[in-house]
Amino acid sequence: MTTKPGEISVVASGEASVAPDLAIVSFSVSGEGKQLAPTRDDVNRRASAVLAALRKLEIAEGDLNAPDVGIHPQYDYRKGQRLTGYHVQRQMTARIRDLERLGEVLDGVVAAGANEVHGTQMSAADPSAPEHEALASAVTAARAKAEAIAAAAGVALGALTRLEEDADAGAQPMPKMAMMRMEAAGGVPTEVAAGDLTVERRIRAWFAIG
Repeated sequence: MTTKPGEISVVASGEASVAPDLAIVSFSVSGEGKQLAPTRDDVNRRASAVLAALRKLEIAEGDLNAPDVGIHPQYDYRKGQRLTGYHVQRQMTARIRDLERLGEVLDGVVAAGANEVHGTQMSAADPSAPEHEALASAVTAARAKAEAIAAAAGVALGALTRLEEDADAGAQPMPKMAMMRMEAAGGVPTEVAAGDLTVERRIRAWFAIG
């Protein structure tokens, strides 16, 4: 919207922090072989072992996602298109609601047969409270900004006439752990520090001036 005569338009942002209470772990079970059937069977066997390990760790069935197996033929193009084998992969995700057990879960899926962990995304199960706090902070900042502009211009600041949220500026990237290639289980247990999530919201406000 454009600013009308007798108005001040300002853009302001606000932030709020919240401790994450949900982690989404993305990992996969993969394998390569010359024959499709034994390679696929090996991946499916290890994927089933990973799911069993997650259930043993009391991860709810609704928090597990294990889509179909992806099959990728491998070719040698140096002497035509000669089939050399298959790469089979099963992508999986698990939502972890008890973050104190996140390290245990990461170790558990690797020990059970997952050979790649693609990342752990931290989030808040209910982000509405920090979102509302960030919006309230943005409104307060917008009024302070408008008051400073009005004082500098020598005019009186009036009532708030319009208010819009800038939807494009709302979402903050969620903290993610880097992808890890997991070669073997064992060793030092994985320790995880979740940190806080920062929620940012930006608004545009219009105020009447006298």
